[in-house]
Amino acid sequence: MSYIMKPPAPESSAPPYPNYAPFPGYSQPPRKSRRWVWIVLGIVALLCILGGTLLALGVGFVVNNYGQTHATDMYYTAIKTRDYATAYAYLGSNVKAGLSQEAFTQKAQQQDAANGKVSRFGFLNIPTGDPAYVTLTVTRTNGTSYTGGTNETTYDVHLELRQEGGAWKITAFDRI
Repeated sequence: MSYIMKPPAPESSAPPYPNYAPFPGYSQPPRKSRRWVWIVLGIVALLCILGGTLLALGVGFVVNNYGQTHATDMYYTAIKTRDYATAYAYLGSNVKAGLSQEAFTQKAQQQDAANGKVSRFGFLNIPTGDPAYVTLTVTRTNGTSYTGGTNETTYDVHLELRQEGGAWKITAFDRI
């Protein structure tokens, strides 16, 4: 048995709270609706999602189509500057199997002699897909005409491009 006394339990100094009836005609103010905040946030979120999706699709389109356009541009820039070895490097393996670099260079030089040097070229369509098909308008200039202007020949070139070993190559063409 222990002789230590326990302190008495504290008594509440406040009288018990009476349960009064609410004041007649008084109620808590209604809680303000914040529905408009959620609607605005929802619209902003949808716009962000839509914008991100369109950006991703746009970037994907550019990335997917850049290779074909770049390869075509580099090929014809090489032909324009008469760098036929570089142009030949953009040809696919199936074209190279049937056309040596010397034969390609000879055909290109014959085209230069007959119609003049390539002075400009432009895309008529944007190549997409694999295989990609592109049409170019090529203009060759061959000196001056008897009227004093330039003697130009313009024609369309059709190219087919495919990916080979991670790079875009020209796998078919109808003219140089």
